[in-house]
Amino acid sequence: MSAVSRIALLLVGCLAAGCTGLRTDVRSEAPPGYQPDAASKAASVDWSKAQTVSVRMDEYDYVPSSLSFEAGKPYRLHIENSGGKSHTFSSPPFFKSIAARQLTTKEGTVQAPFIQELVVAPGQATDLEFVALTPGNFPLVCNEPLHEVFGMTGTIQVR
Repeated sequence: MSAVSRIALLLVGCLAAGCTGLRTDVRSEAPPGYQPDAASKAASVDWSKAQTVSVRMDEYDYVPSSLSFEAGKPYRLHIENSGGKSHTFSSPPFFKSIAARQLTTKEGTVQAPFIQELVVAPGQATDLEFVALTPGNFPLVCNEPLHEVFGMTGTIQVR
């Protein structure tokens, strides 16, 4: 199947599935593979020492596209969508490797969330406070239709 045929098929499938709308996926209980004691690990960190790291999303980039964190240190990840379309910050392996303290969006704050995917609407921002627990290199991708194809990818390193 040609690349054009695959893209056409993806678009038809997307339209049939209703690819519109925000679908940030945050849970209050640990799904399989997540840190089950994340809340206690996040509570044991001195949050006054949290380092803020910012990433901007637009069509079709993460800026910066490579993020680096140190295990055991607290971070405040500020994710801003400066684009005209919704974008996702999706890295399930990374989300499984952290202990999230809280997630703040325009809808409010969720304490001790288990994140599967973050969707940020145009002109909006999301703040995630977390401590990285497990070293590794993790893929970052925008799951909006065709955004990955257009190069909206990155990496997250925990050292």
